Amino acid sequence: MTMKDDDDDDEDIVWKGVRTVTDRHTDDPWAKHVGWYVATIDGEDHTFSLLSDALRAYDSFVVSTKGFKTKKEHLNLPGDWDKLFRDKAKGEKHKLEIEELEERHDKEMEKLREKAEADQESAVRMAVVKEERKVREVQHKIKIEYKEQSKKEMEKLKRQYEQENVRRLEEVVRAEKQKLKPRYQVGEEVYAAWWPDDKKKDEQPLWYPGRVKSYRDKRVGTKGVGEYGVVRLYKVVYTDDGTEQDNIPEHFVFPKEDYLLSTSNIIHHEWKGVRNVVDKASEDVWASLIGYYVAIIDGKEQSFPRLSEALQAYDASIAKRKGDKTKQSDLNIPENWGWLLTPNAPAPPTVEELMEELHETRLKITEQEKMCVKSLEEKHDTEKELAVKAALAEERRRTQDMKRKLRKELTVFHENEMKRARQMFEGDKTNAIEMALLNARKEQELSLEKQRGDLEQHFNYEKDKAMQFVKLETRQQLKSEMQAEFNNLKNEIEKEIEQRLRTEYSLPPPPKRAKVSLSLIPRSAFGVSSPKPTEQKGKENMPEGDSLLTPQSEKSSAEDEAQI
Repeated sequence: MTMKDDDDDDEDIVWKGVRTVTDRHTDDPWAKHVGWYVATIDGEDHTFSLLSDALRAYDSFVVSTKGFKTKKEHLNLPGDWDKLFRDKAKGEKHKLEIEELEERHDKEMEKLREKAEADQESAVRMAVVKEERKVREVQHKIKIEYKEQSKKEMEKLKRQYEQENVRRLEEVVRAEKQKLKPRYQVGEEVYAAWWPDDKKKDEQPLWYPGRVKSYRDKRVGTKGVGEYGVVRLYKVVYTDDGTEQDNIPEHFVFPKEDYLLSTSNIIHHEWKGVRNVVDKASEDVWASLIGYYVAIIDGKEQSFPRLSEALQAYDASIAKRKGDKTKQSDLNIPENWGWLLTPNAPAPPTVEELMEELHETRLKITEQEKMCVKSLEEKHDTEKELAVKAALAEERRRTQDMKRKLRKELTVFHENEMKRARQMFEGDKTNAIEMALLNARKEQELSLEKQRGDLEQHFNYEKDKAMQFVKLETRQQLKSEMQAEFNNLKNEIEKEIEQRLRTEYSLPPPPKRAKVSLSLIPRSAFGVSSPKPTEQKGKENMPEGDSLLTPQSEKSSAEDEAQI
C-alpha cells in the first residue's frame, strides 16, 4: 500500500486530521486510483470509505475535546456545528451575564463593605464613647476615692499633728519641769550629805559644806529620761577636811544659800508668798522629796528651782509694789533690803536695777525656751514634712499604678472589640462573597453540564454513526474481496476444466477474446479538469469533482482478430 503523490498541491484542499490512502500495487482500480480515507482520532488512525464520514468523525473528536473553546477554523465542516456555535454564543452571553452579575455582586459587596465599615466605625465610636464614659466614671470614682483617702489622710495627719502638738506641749511642760531641777556646776558651793564608810542606806547622813568636783547622769526607772530630766550623781570635795564623796544623789545636795535659809531660825520655815511643791506620784526621788518652789509675783505664780531665787523674786515684787512703805515683816530676807528699811544705810541697787536684772534673766530663760521650742518645732515640722511626702509619694505611686492598670485594661478591651468587629465584618464579607460565587458557580456548572451532556450525546450519536459506517464499509470490503476470490477460483476451476476437456477430447484452443478493463479517464477527456488525490499526513484533499470510471479497451493487433 502506498499513499498518493502530491502532484498538484495548488489545486488540492487541505483537510484537518484526514488523509487519502491508495494502494498502487493492487489490481483494483478503485483502491489504486481512488483509495479510502484515514482520520487520526485521539492518536489512533480510523479508516473511512467516505470523506464526509471521516471529516465528521474528526470534527466530532475535536468538539468533544475542546468543547466550547472550539473555533470554526478548527473544524473541517463547521456548518454541521452551527448549533454548537449558537450554544457557544449563548454560553458567551451567559458568561457576560455572569460577569455582569459578578460586577453587580461586587458593587453590592462594595456597598455592603462600605456599610459594614461605616457600621464598624460607628460601633468603634460607640465602643470608644462607652470606654470614655467608663474611663470618666472610673476617673470620677478614683477622684472620689482619692478625695476620701485624702480626707482620711488629712484626718490622720491632723490627728498626728494634734498628737504631735500634745507631745510637743508635753515636751515643753517636761522641759519646763526639767528646768525646775537645779543643776550644779563644777566648783559651785553646796552642802552635801556624808556617810561614814559609804553606809548610805544604813545610817542618817551628816551635812557638810563642799564644792562640786564632777557629776554624771543616769536614767530614771524603765522610761529612760524622766519628766524632770535625768538623775544626776555628784562627786563632792568637802571643804572642812578635803575628803571626797562619790555618787551622791542629787536630792542629797543643796545649794549653800538654800541650805542656810532652810536651816535658819525661822519657825517651821514658812515663807511669805513662796511655797514648796513636791510630786509624790513621780518616780524621780528629787521631785517626790525636795521639789521646787512657787512664788506669787504680781498675782501670778512663777516657779523657781532654788529657794533663794523664789524668795528674792517675791521680796523684789513686794518692794517694787510698796516702795518706802515696805516693812521688814513683808519680806522673807530683810537682810537684803537694809537700805530700804534703814534710812541712812547706803543705797543698794534700786528696784529698777533689780527688776532689769530679773528681766534680763527672764529674757535669757525665755530665749532658751524659744530656742528649745524652735528646735522641737523644726524637728516636728521635718518629721511631719517627711511623713506627708512619704504619704503623698505612696498615694501618687498607687494612683499611677491604678492609671496604668486602667489604661492597659482599656487598651486590651479596645483591641479585643476592634478584633471582634473586624472578624465579624470579615466573616460576613467572606460568607457573602462565597455565597454569591457559589451560586454563580452552580449556575455556570449547571449550564456547562447541560451543554456537556448535549455535546456528549451528539458526539456519541456521531461516533455510533461513524462506527456503523466503518462496520458497513468493512463488511462490504470483505464481501467484495471474498466475491473476487470466489470469482477467481471459479475462473480457475472453469479454465482447468476446460483445459482438461480439451486435452481429453483433443479440442482446439479457444479463440482469443478482447480484454476489457476499467481505468480512470480524467475529466480533461470530457473537457473538465480533475485533480489527482494525494496523501498528506494529518491533512487530506478532497477533489472538487468526482473521478469517472469508464471502460477502456486495450487491444493489440493480435487480440483484435478473432480466431476460429
